[in-house]
Amino acid sequence: MIDIHCHILPGLDDGPENLQETLDMCRMAVDHGITTVFATPHMFNGLFSTSRESILNAYVKTREALESEGIPLNLYVGADLHLIPDMVEMIQTNQALTLNNSRYFLMELPSMVLPPKLNEVVQRMIGSSLVPVITHPERNQVILKREEILLDLLDQGALCQVTAMSLTGEFGKDCERFACRMIEADAVHFIASDAHSTGWRRPDLSPAVRAAGQIIGETGAMRLVKDYPEAVLRCQSIDPAPAKRLPKPKRFWFF
Repeated sequence: MIDIHCHILPGLDDGPENLQETLDMCRMAVDHGITTVFATPHMFNGLFSTSRESILNAYVKTREALESEGIPLNLYVGADLHLIPDMVEMIQTNQALTLNNSRYFLMELPSMVLPPKLNEVVQRMIGSSLVPVITHPERNQVILKREEILLDLLDQGALCQVTAMSLTGEFGKDCERFACRMIEADAVHFIASDAHSTGWRRPDLSPAVRAAGQIIGETGAMRLVKDYPEAVLRCQSIDPAPAKRLPKPKRFWFF
């Protein structure tokens, strides 16, 4: 399995504090059947001063440690890019990291609100031959209540990544219901760990893949952790089926 969203580099953000913690996460990932990880620290979130240079330095250091320790994990670099007005320019001038230097990049939205003119922003990205992968939309409080916002962005050419722990209910029932519904709607293209440690937010995809498999079958679930991530790794095009607009869930009233 390939994990495209993982805070695994040491000393950069709210992930592991040091190299030993990083290596512990790497060993855990391997134990859980993950063969490849994209190291994606936060960029532009206002809390951490992560630059392209600091990320690449930590990446090289971690790659060397993996080889020295004999840990069989393939590591590639990217970033968890928080949406900013000049995102396209930051990518085009190599100030922001995409996934393995491809046209795909992780795009994190605020958790409580949505930026103005989001559709226009995404249109501009697509028009610039960039493909935003919207990370954990099930944890955005606006999208959680209005799924059509996400579906409209996917219609424009954006892709969607849900967090593994959302599918297993560890971020709450609302996130679980939304994530499972989007799986059913073919609106999810990646399942990723968004891991930060070996504790609660751990590098483990298997339970989520099983949960997705109960909805779309094992082959469909593996596509989200193998086929599509491998296309990103190889800088290949991804041409998924259009997302479906499911009937609104019924509400039951009790008196």
